[in-house]
Order: sequence, then C-alpha cells, then structure tokens
Amino acid sequence: MDEKKSGAKLILLIPALLILLAIVFIVIRLVIWDRSGNVELEEIEAGTYDYESLDIVFSVDADVLKEHGDDGTNDIVLIGNSYAVFSPSGPTIADMIAGMPDTNLTTLCYYYGQIADAANAYSNDDVSVWQAANLFEIVKALCTKDYSLQKRALDEEKVVTGDFYDALISTDLDKIDEVIIMYDSIDYRNSSVLYNPMDKYDTSTYEGALRAAITRLQSDYPHLKIVVASPYLHGIIDGSDFTLATMKNYGNGNLSEYVMREYNIAMECCVSYADNFFGLITEDNVLDNCDVSTVYNLNENGIKLIGNHMTDFLSRKY
Repeated sequence: MDEKKSGAKLILLIPALLILLAIVFIVIRLVIWDRSGNVELEEIEAGTYDYESLDIVFSVDADVLKEHGDDGTNDIVLIGNSYAVFSPSGPTIADMIAGMPDTNLTTLCYYYGQIADAANAYSNDDVSVWQAANLFEIVKALCTKDYSLQKRALDEEKVVTGDFYDALISTDLDKIDEVIIMYDSIDYRNSSVLYNPMDKYDTSTYEGALRAAITRLQSDYPHLKIVVASPYLHGIIDGSDFTLATMKNYGNGNLSEYVMREYNIAMECCVSYADNFFGLITEDNVLDNCDVSTVYNLNENGIKLIGNHMTDFLSRKY
C-alpha cells in the first residue's frame, strides 16, 4: 500500500519538476538575451557593417540565342535619363559601358525622362507629347516602329532632341543583343504613383510602366538580354536640413520603397538586376559621391563608382 502511495506521489511530482525546469530555462534565456542586447553602438566603426547586394543575372534561353546568332559584338541599347549620360567632367557611365571590349552602345536617354508616364500630371492635350521620352513610350516606339509621338515632340521642341530622335529611328531591336533600363530616383522625386491595384500594366504608374515595357520587349524580341539598373542612394535638402532619400517621403514612399518595387518587378519578369543601391553609396560616403549643390546628382567619384559596378556586372556571363 505504501509503495502505491509513493508511486502516486512520484507521478504527481514529475509534472511539477518539468514546469520548474521550464521556468529555470526561460529565466536563463532571458538573462542571456538581456546581456546580448547591451550593445555599445559607439564602438561600431562606420563602414564596418555589411550590405547584401541584390545583383542577379538571368540567362536567355540558349536555343533562342542560337537562333538569333552572334556576330561577336555586344550591341546594347541603353534607355534612361541623365543617370547614365551626365558628368560634370570626364567620362559618363554610358562612356564607361561603351568602352567595354566588343561593345556597340546606343543611348536613348532624355535628361528628365522617367519610368512612369504619370499621365495624371498633365492635361489631356499635352500628355502624349510630354510622355514621349519616358520608358514605355520609347519601348513602344521601338517595337511598333511608330515614331509619330516622338516626331511630334521633336517638332514642338518638347523632351525629344534631334540626336535622340535620330538614334531612336535608327535602332533595330532585331540587331540588338541587350537592353539596359537605367533611371535614377526621378520617379521618387516626382512622387510617381507606385501601382494601380486594378491594372498592373497601368503605364501611368511606376510598377505598371516598368512591367509593361519589360514584357513588351520580351514578347516582341525574346532574344534580348534585359538588365534593370537600380537608382543609387543620395541625399535630399529638406528646407535647410540634409537628410537621406531613404528617410524622406514625398507622398508615395521613400527611395527604398521604389528600389524594392523595381527589384520585385525585375524578379517577376525574370530579367537581370544591377543593384547600384545597396553597398555602393552609403550614408557614410554619400557626400563624397554626390554633387554637394544638388545632393542627388553623382559627382565624378560617384560616376566612377557606379560605372565600375555596371561594367563589372555587364561582363558577367549569361
């Protein structure tokens, strides 16, 4: 009888012991966690933390490339804005790309061009003309070979120059190997609408115009290698204060939001992405690489930094 009572007591003690052990374990973990949280931030040296680059390369189907043929020259069309073709002095990013071995580069860059058509920003009468040098309108003209919109803009001396128009009408995408889409933060600075939940191909939005341009190129010219190059980190003059574009929201998100949405569209469409945002220009060196008067244009150091990354990226095998 006593043995039965002892056994019953032991059975009752086991859950109590387990609960006690669990409490002791939790207390120990909390103590360790609390100690690990006491990080002396001032002891972390600037620039010693890591960034994870979002660079990714997608290959075009080998049979498609074989059918298209290879003449030994990499013929590239660069569609963008001042990002690639501006320099206060010295070579531009486009010049650095053009200087790569066996490369023939055509630039279709209007200084103030952007990705979103932003039709809601203009009157109905002028919207088409002002859109003429934006991403989707350039792609549509190249695919349809209908340049009437750009010709009208040229005649009215709006957004299209003679050199731009000549380059546009002389570009045959059947003979092009690679298209680079390279816009700076202009859509962010102009507060372009990010997306339309009712129409994912709405070209008046940032996502819609990028998605529509990429898929049109893929549909009409499946041999093309397509690279989307991200904006870079820069500063903003907010009143009399300097801040980073990652901290300033003009109404539709900060610069990081635009970059990540651009990256997501590139991944959705399975095209290559050259990440010029994470790890190149940082909060520690932004003033060393951007023009101090505008704080969002690249200076010579910044152009060299981004240009070197672009040429290294484009040199990777597909």
